[in-house]
Amino acid sequence: MATQGTLISQGPTTSLAVVVPALVVIASLVAAVIAPDLVIEVSLGDFLLVSVFLGGGAAWFTGRSIARTWRGYRQAVLYAILLGCVVRFFHFALFEGTLLSAHYFLTDTAFLMALVTLGFRSERASQMATRYGWIYRQSGPFGWLEGTSREAPGDRV
Repeated sequence: MATQGTLISQGPTTSLAVVVPALVVIASLVAAVIAPDLVIEVSLGDFLLVSVFLGGGAAWFTGRSIARTWRGYRQAVLYAILLGCVVRFFHFALFEGTLLSAHYFLTDTAFLMALVTLGFRSERASQMATRYGWIYRQSGPFGWLEGTSREAPGDRV
């Protein structure tokens, strides 16, 4: 029996709440190499430092901390948008990027939103398996499934 809830609260690792953000992160990093004008405004070093390491790290830990305190995913989305503003300001203040660039704000914020989502799911999967171990077990780094133990392939009769 499947539990009802929002997309982000559903457990399988193959849910869209895991697959789509992972694809966004991969697409952003691949675009930085193949078509840098899509995601890099000033330089590759600027993008790696501000967007990937500082912004991405902050986004990952933001998602985890929101999940750790059992707050809703909507709050994570709000914080990701605010982080997008901060990252855009850092590009402007430190590397003379454009402050009010809708294109780069959207690409930075999409990347940060994906990392917030993955951080949120990572912590929530751990919580569901740890706190509700009699109902769920962890299924990979981003998911959980109903059931407390895995059956070995030869255990079925």
